[in-house]
Amino acid sequence: MENVDCIIVGAGLSGLACAQTLIQNSKSVLVLESSEVPGGRVATDTISGFRVDRGFQVYLDSYAEGQRFLDYQSLRFGAFEPGALVARNGRLFSVSDPWRRPFAAIRSVLSGAVGVTDGFRIALLRSQVLAGVRRGEIDPSAISGRAEKTTREELVSRGFSSDFIKLFFEPFFGGVFLERDLTTAATVFEFTFAMFSSGRACLPAGGMSSIPQQMAHKLPSGCLQTCASVVRINFLPTGGGEVVLANGRRFRADSIVVSSAAVANPTILPEGVPTVWKPPLWKGTRLVAFECDKKPACRQTLVVSAEPLDAGPIDNLSVPSAVTEGYAPDGKNLIYVSVRGDWGGEDDQLVGAIRQQAEVWLGPDVKLWNHLSTVTVQKALPIETPLSRRRRPPSSFVAPGLFLCGDHLTTSSINGALVAGRLAAEEVLQSA
Repeated sequence: MENVDCIIVGAGLSGLACAQTLIQNSKSVLVLESSEVPGGRVATDTISGFRVDRGFQVYLDSYAEGQRFLDYQSLRFGAFEPGALVARNGRLFSVSDPWRRPFAAIRSVLSGAVGVTDGFRIALLRSQVLAGVRRGEIDPSAISGRAEKTTREELVSRGFSSDFIKLFFEPFFGGVFLERDLTTAATVFEFTFAMFSSGRACLPAGGMSSIPQQMAHKLPSGCLQTCASVVRINFLPTGGGEVVLANGRRFRADSIVVSSAAVANPTILPEGVPTVWKPPLWKGTRLVAFECDKKPACRQTLVVSAEPLDAGPIDNLSVPSAVTEGYAPDGKNLIYVSVRGDWGGEDDQLVGAIRQQAEVWLGPDVKLWNHLSTVTVQKALPIETPLSRRRRPPSSFVAPGLFLCGDHLTTSSINGALVAGRLAAEEVLQSA
């Protein structure tokens, strides 16, 4: 039987961050991943030479935790244009960042997409949330002692008009949070708004899976074992225990860290192990990928839909191959369409309905888009209402030598996953 200081069950971003932190503190670590590749929900598939992410995802390069764990230069990030194109009544209106695109922002006001009063409130919101993050007052990874509002309640309390909430916040942050009711906790919204305001929305060359692949490559040889399905943890009351794989192999460690996906399996942990952890509730998403020869006119700008549901199923539309390299073969373009969660059409109607809606915005070239794949992700993001956040466990600790990690313990983002992994590792180190 092999012995190490710590076994980590699950090689999602959180597990990889936990492993890196422990190794930097001279601990021997074994990471066991049931699938063929690391990354968990941050994954990319190759389809006919195109790199298709599992669900629309972006990386915000202002994430402090990402700067701790990632080598930005090697990831060769490409950035979306600041702001967005908002589709309304069959037309596209630009809503731009006044600090990085001042003239475009003025055009947004003059076109009527943004009223002067709402523009002033956006500037005030930006200033206040950036200051709050700098002072540590806005931290979605921490459990707040104060009652949290929802995002919608926060926007209304700040005086934003109902028209602008519907025009911009619902489609843009509805796409980010995978829910248009804006029930996500305001702290999560404020932090995310600050990250969009202070940095860039990016994609790494070759797809989002480049992020966990880079983290995995930083681990010592033999530290990560894929296709290693854990079926049981024999926990010792004195701490740590034995991990048993489906193929019968066994590993022993003083500390064991278990990802949320693994511990959701009721047979992994033995009966009697005390835990207040409850599996998170999830939000799902669908992404439809197309390819074409001619680059769509939106290029590096995200298109979000403020149209009513009967206008079509598009939540947002982007061209990742225009943002960075490696997503499409030479001479080809890759288009992503995220589907609204409340669209109720039949599956066989989806591709046609997308083409019909997008053609109104982008012209007849949409008829030439070829459908590549439809990706359904049942568990894309944990639900983050104020109530669900209040029910989070207070720490990673489950029992002596047994810990949890995952973004359900902090906040549902890449930054949150990395924070959760680091915090779990720090608890392991403190308990040693």
